[in-house]
Amino acid sequence: MGLVSRVVEEAGIPTVYVSTGRDLTLQVLPPRSIFLNFPMGNPFGRPHDTDMQREILVHALNHAVAAKEPGELVDLPYEWGERILTIMELQSGWSASRPDPVTGKQPT
Repeated sequence: MGLVSRVVEEAGIPTVYVSTGRDLTLQVLPPRSIFLNFPMGNPFGRPHDTDMQREILVHALNHAVAAKEPGELVDLPYEWGERILTIMELQSGWSASRPDPVTGKQPT
């Protein structure tokens, strides 16, 4: 995403990356970013929560004009409202097997 943002920025269009992966965002360093501690794939919050989604969008747009330094990352204070499960904890039709504790490999 950082590379795409840089190309768009070179065309004179400001960008803001809305991130749910703070560590990855710090490695990629897009020109401007906001971080929300939400599950991956939900950067604007829960489905149908239009009030929160609008608030996050306003934060992103404000950050587009207020950011002072390249690569600036702002943590937003929103809460998901419950513990975020890892892929290994999800109860779904399919789940990954736990890796072998010695080799770290997935069982076949």
